Formats: sequence, structure tokens, C-alpha cells
Amino acid sequence: MRETGAPYSTIALRLELGRAVDAHKAFIRAVRSSTEDEQRRLVANELERLEQLEHRITARDAGQPDKLEHRLLGVANLRDALP
Repeated sequence: MRETGAPYSTIALRLELGRAVDAHKAFIRAVRSSTEDEQRRLVANELERLEQLEHRITARDAGQPDKLEHRLLGVANLRDALP
């Protein structure tokens, strides 16, 4: 589902995981269990999605520095979790 661009919160709802963080953990497990080629593709796609998210956050929250910093830290944490 992540490959179709679904946010983690939507994935969590569809899979009845409870929270977006649980869907993110499931995605990371799936990436780690993939073949090397598939893992590279999945990580590259996720990095592209996170870059786009970062741009949207920066544009939307530019006038709210505290909110911007908090959200950009969240994006950085998502990047750091990738294998």
C-alpha cells in the first residue's frame, strides 16, 4: 500500500494496526525482508515520497517555525529508519 502512496495512517486503518507508527514498522520489516534489488527500489521510492512531503511541509508551515521544526524532525526520523 505504501507503494501506491498511501499514508501510514491510512495503511494502519486498512490493516487494523491501530497506529500509523505500527504501519511504518510493518513497512520497514517488509523492506528489510525484501531482496536486495527490491529493497533498493523500495527505499528509493520512499526517499522520493519523503522528499515531496518535506517540500509540502516547508511550504505549508513556513510561517510557524516551531511546527515546521517538529514536522521536519518527524520526516528525518522516517528517513533514518530506512535500511
